[in-house]
Amino acid sequence: MHIEGTGRYVFWSQWVLAVFLPFWIFVGRGFLGAGLGWVGFLGIASGWILIVLLLVPPVLTLLDAPVRRARATRTWYDIATALLWLGLLVAGLSIPDSGDSGDLDTVFMLWFGASEAVSAVVFAIAASASLIAWIAAVAFAAGGIRESRRSP
Repeated sequence: MHIEGTGRYVFWSQWVLAVFLPFWIFVGRGFLGAGLGWVGFLGIASGWILIVLLLVPPVLTLLDAPVRRARATRTWYDIATALLWLGLLVAGLSIPDSGDSGDLDTVFMLWFGASEAVSAVVFAIAASASLIAWIAAVAFAAGGIRESRRSP
């Protein structure tokens, strides 16, 4: 787990994207043509939970002394974080939503002509991949803390 070039970008971006990506998933996709319904409304009301969860790995990286001093994260943490960001971006493009008048189109449906079922499957895969990547990011951040405590 070395600290390398992309780590500086990830170190700073993780704080901004922890706030931006939940906004993207719940509301921002509307700027690309997706319909906003109950998911948007519920996201505004409870999106802070996702923000807090996305801030757990960055906070853990601050407990890793070499990472904090270099202001750059470790390589495996960078990979897990990039996969998390990619998964959340795709989830925002494909999240199924509906309003009082019925189902609404997702960005994935509008741009690629996919059916609602395909969009829902893409969302499920992206959300699952994001969850796994988040768990990996937490594990790699904790591993970095452990490694920094062992180093002389």
